[in-house]
Amino acid sequence: MPVRGQTSGFTMMEALMTIGIAAMLLAVFTALLTVTIVLRRAQNGLVAANFIQEELDTLRTLPFAELLTRTDGNFLGVAMTRGPWKVAADATAPSSPNAYVMESAQSAVIEETGLAVLPGNYREDFTFSAKIKVMPSPPAGWGAGIAFRYRDAENHYRFRFSSGGIALDRVLQGTKTTIWTQSATYNADTWYTLEVVAAGANLTLKKNGATLATVIDGSFTRGDLALMAINGALIHADDAAVTAGATTTWNFNAEAVNAVPTDWQRMSVANLPSGVGKLTIANYLGNTNVKNVTAKVQWTELGIMRTASSATLIAK
Repeated sequence: MPVRGQTSGFTMMEALMTIGIAAMLLAVFTALLTVTIVLRRAQNGLVAANFIQEELDTLRTLPFAELLTRTDGNFLGVAMTRGPWKVAADATAPSSPNAYVMESAQSAVIEETGLAVLPGNYREDFTFSAKIKVMPSPPAGWGAGIAFRYRDAENHYRFRFSSGGIALDRVLQGTKTTIWTQSATYNADTWYTLEVVAAGANLTLKKNGATLATVIDGSFTRGDLALMAINGALIHADDAAVTAGATTTWNFNAEAVNAVPTDWQRMSVANLPSGVGKLTIANYLGNTNVKNVTAKVQWTELGIMRTASSATLIAK
């Protein structure tokens, strides 16, 4: 019961002050939200610009004959991780308790639906091995394996297994050719160790420690190394190892679960929201000795597609 002489509830002045404070807080929140959106947009724009510049700089180092005409094609000369990847608990992993996991397939680029580029850059001769398991109930046509001498999605080797066998593919200027294969049954939810020993044009292929074949192919002499998922397979990987002088092994047990190991963090266009890179190459004014090259990055912000692009001329 209110005391005589006092007013119950808010006075008009208190109500006005409350409304005023709420309005001020809303204005501050709105301003902070606006600043956050602007900063994020500026950051995404800067990241896109950096990827565009990297692509244009890389194109100038490629043989001129490889600058084939295309419209909104794939970036060339740049190895880009496509995920998402993370460290996850896996009691079945050969070096338990953790594995490196890709849990969501990306859009297919020449059947490649996931790629984790290993730390370090271009390697020439090496031994590269990894233990890989495909998760149960994979989609039709699934595959998994390791990629090597990987220049970009259109130029690399891939040593992979699928339900019906194991094979070495050469992807050259966007065309996949199987240059060695062996029929056998491979199962999902089973760990397999794939290994490649590359010495010049000699590519020795091993599975679970046993040598399968030595293939001679000199299409690529150097490039990056990567774990690869094919046609929507979701994969776990463990004990990735590279010998090129010294040996480096990653078993992912010292890494935090649900994190990406620091040395495996490799920014790419795919890190932008729904980010994609597109490359257009055309003859400049009909001159086959000069290419007009446009690199474009697209991403989305608040449901709106954003685009950044830049163009240059590259002469033979």
